[in-house]
Amino acid sequence: MLAAALAGCGFRPMYKESAAGGTTVAEFSDVMIAQPEDRRDQLLRNDLLDLLTPLGSPSRPRYLLAYKITESISAVFTTRSEEVTRNNLIVTVSYTLRDYESGRSLYNISISSYSSYNLTIADYSNLISEKNARERALQDSAEQLRLRLGNYFGKYSKEKAAGEAAGTGR
Repeated sequence: MLAAALAGCGFRPMYKESAAGGTTVAEFSDVMIAQPEDRRDQLLRNDLLDLLTPLGSPSRPRYLLAYKITESISAVFTTRSEEVTRNNLIVTVSYTLRDYESGRSLYNISISSYSSYNLTIADYSNLISEKNARERALQDSAEQLRLRLGNYFGKYSKEKAAGEAAGTGR
């Protein structure tokens, strides 16, 4: 009964082989991830490499994944003496998936991740807390992107299979 309900809503497991013989996850191995410009970019790129291409970068990529990171920090908790004791770090990553050959934009998405951290009177502790919050937010963004790319590739392969069945190809 549950399987019928999930099939009716369009649910499709990422790891299940399609009628055309491929999986959504197989498309991930064709993604080249853009080179980082700074340490923050490098942290995100490492998370994306682990999630999308754990066997290494493709030798003949079909897609290029570019990204731009912005972040902001806002006070969450302030004492009566107006001392900030907790911050929110908001990391927003704008992703663009492009065709590697033509450079044509295929998929654009912006993902925001929130991470909080405590502030103390020790400066070093505050730096480490902020760094840890940044790493958690970037990892969350990479995981969200993996799910959304899985949906995109699932939809794309379904449309491609439908086009081939109709004789139009793609």
